Amino acid sequence: MFQTWTRRRTTSTPPLSGPPLTRLCAATVFVALLMPACGGHNKTENRIRPIEARLTIVPFPGTPDPAVFLEGTSAMGDLVTMDVRLHNGTGTPIDFDAFTLEFHFDPLLVNVTDVFNVNPAVLGQCCFPNSPTCSSCDPLCSVNADADTTGVLLLGVAALPGCPTASVTSDATLLTLGFTAATTIPGPPVPPNDPNAAPGRISLISGAGHGDCEILQNVGEVLVNGQPIPCTDGSAYLTGTN
Repeated sequence: MFQTWTRRRTTSTPPLSGPPLTRLCAATVFVALLMPACGGHNKTENRIRPIEARLTIVPFPGTPDPAVFLEGTSAMGDLVTMDVRLHNGTGTPIDFDAFTLEFHFDPLLVNVTDVFNVNPAVLGQCCFPNSPTCSSCDPLCSVNADADTTGVLLLGVAALPGCPTASVTSDATLLTLGFTAATTIPGPPVPPNDPNAAPGRISLISGAGHGDCEILQNVGEVLVNGQPIPCTDGSAYLTGTN
């Protein structure tokens, strides 16, 4: 607990009043009180250091195939960025006109940033509702505004009717997004070393339901061998130190 120190009001003694010995002792004490502060070695000095964030993701092993997976790209200060990528090693094109993503995290530890860069080579430049700079065939992009309150980030990118759609024949980046460490975040507990139990866990949600990680075509999920494309997050988690 930090306490605020305030100077007490006292009645000053005239500079030349009192016995000489008393004045000498007072001056000596005054100099002694000043020395720690002037010397720069005051142990009570409050040092504020910036947070350094680190994103840990188990590298994608290439299976399942196809799949949506995460890949860390950079870390600077309290900011980390990651790519959301579509893996396709089947040799058959994956055609889609939209995709959705859902991330869960602890908003007291992790926050969303304004880094939201859709790969224009997939569906085109991103267009947000009411944006004055959109062209006629820019895909419509959406993101919920309350992610840092709810701890749920919902993203959607969709081609407009009659506009070009995507056809992916190999690995491709869908978008790049960023997170920050809102405070210091410890790593996963040891033992056991379980990334899924890490306080700074960033989970990519996959499964049936609105808003999950899904690759879509004509509103329905894209199927490969009769199955939706799975999503894996590599047990991603964020740590923060200072």
